[in-house]
Amino acid sequence: GERVILDLELKLLADVGILARPNAGKSTLISRCSAAKPKVADYPFTTVEPILGVVSIHNKDFVMMEIPGLLEGAHLGVGLGYRFLKHAERAKMYLYLVDGLAEDPVGDLQMVNHELMQFSPELAAKPQIIAVNKLDVTEVKENRGELERALIELKGGPQVQGLRDAPIFFISAVSGEGVTELLGKIVEVLGNVPVAEPDDLLEAPVPVSRRRPRTASSVSVEKGVYVVQSEELERLVTMSDTRDRRVLLQLWREMGRLGVAVQLEEAGVEAGDTIRIGDAEVEWF
Repeated sequence: GERVILDLELKLLADVGILARPNAGKSTLISRCSAAKPKVADYPFTTVEPILGVVSIHNKDFVMMEIPGLLEGAHLGVGLGYRFLKHAERAKMYLYLVDGLAEDPVGDLQMVNHELMQFSPELAAKPQIIAVNKLDVTEVKENRGELERALIELKGGPQVQGLRDAPIFFISAVSGEGVTELLGKIVEVLGNVPVAEPDDLLEAPVPVSRRRPRTASSVSVEKGVYVVQSEELERLVTMSDTRDRRVLLQLWREMGRLGVAVQLEEAGVEAGDTIRIGDAEVEWF
């Protein structure tokens, strides 16, 4: 037989993947929208594995995936980013969650978009939505207009890919403000996503059963013992209890099929003689 070493990759399936820098509020958002209970804390990197949650709204269900926070260089593996981005491949669309309190929210969005596209340029063709979080904080409310204008300018520029038509939402994952509207838009976008053809699935070959070619067998006599050399019979007795009469009957049938019984008779075997096959010895009858 053949020995094959397989390298298997687990890629979670989701409708929408949340992409952001650490501490943008991804865990708070997915816990508000679904029954998922990720660890939520006021420090970055509380999520170290993707989290899935089922969101129900407007009589529609979809799966949301929180992808752990991405750092600059994620597509090269920085901060385990390459492993996290592997899961993003299976999402139908992306939600960029921007921390409205960050020092440079626009730069954060540009960086995350850059990491996604460096990882796989094909992902730029998928629908994308931008949501600025932490609208419950006064500072974010006051800067909303200025930030929205800056994001619109970024969307139309050459620094990012796939964001030109991305709608912008301002939300609070803590209070829920704007979240219902955001989820409604996600449902609308998902409804327009064409069903992808499974062209990335490998077509398994149809198994073909072939009879194992017969191997040459021989019979010799050593000190009154009839020694049978046969790979097929040796495999049979190695895996069987030759004290069981049913096994012996099967062994006799196989010896007849392989022509070994004729060879033994030609060598002069008689009832009661000892037959040795591999390490097993049986009595001829």
